[in-house]
Amino acid sequence: MSFTIQECTDEDMPRAFELLSEAFGHEHPFVEYVFPAHDRPQGRRDGAERFLQWRKGDPLATNIKAVHNETGEMVGHAKWIIPKGVVPPEFELGGDYWETEDQKEYAAWIYSQYLVPRRQAFKDYGGNVVALDLMTIDPKYQRQGAGRALLKWGTDIADELGVDAIVEATDYGKGLYASEGFQVQYKWTTPTPGKWAGREAQSFWWMIRPKGGKGDES
Repeated sequence: MSFTIQECTDEDMPRAFELLSEAFGHEHPFVEYVFPAHDRPQGRRDGAERFLQWRKGDPLATNIKAVHNETGEMVGHAKWIIPKGVVPPEFELGGDYWETEDQKEYAAWIYSQYLVPRRQAFKDYGGNVVALDLMTIDPKYQRQGAGRALLKWGTDIADELGVDAIVEATDYGKGLYASEGFQVQYKWTTPTPGKWAGREAQSFWWMIRPKGGKGDES
């Protein structure tokens, strides 16, 4: 099975959000809190609108898609951040998509805490790093090469620029990233201070791919 990697258009954002919802399901607290009701019609419309806003509002990011060569279907989506020496701005989570103020506040909290390692890395590298912000594959096409193709698109750019690449990896995706040269640094879990004690936290593996990937000794 083969796929072609193309840059997304604005019209691809509804499908991009649908892929996020289908790929993550209800297993990831970050997705559940940041994108409420993401599997329902209104939640899907809201998510598509937000993806489009983020796409238009972030000049350092590039959205790409994996297209099935036989059917023409968009089966995967990835968002890469390529700063080229610019420390990206720290966007806050906004909008009015939550049923209560408490839900909105916790969504903003888990969003900011999820990004702590990445934002620190951008500063440490002075923006000379490439980050995989998001990658999702239609469950029907997982483990068939689309994810690897989307991943290599970004790591090839990192190699061209001579910089490291970074990613927040789920348990499910960690093996793919490791096979392409990413190395686990530590496991990060979003904190839940007193006000939100007992709320679900989000964990991920913070991984770095040294410039040049595996085999690079410099």
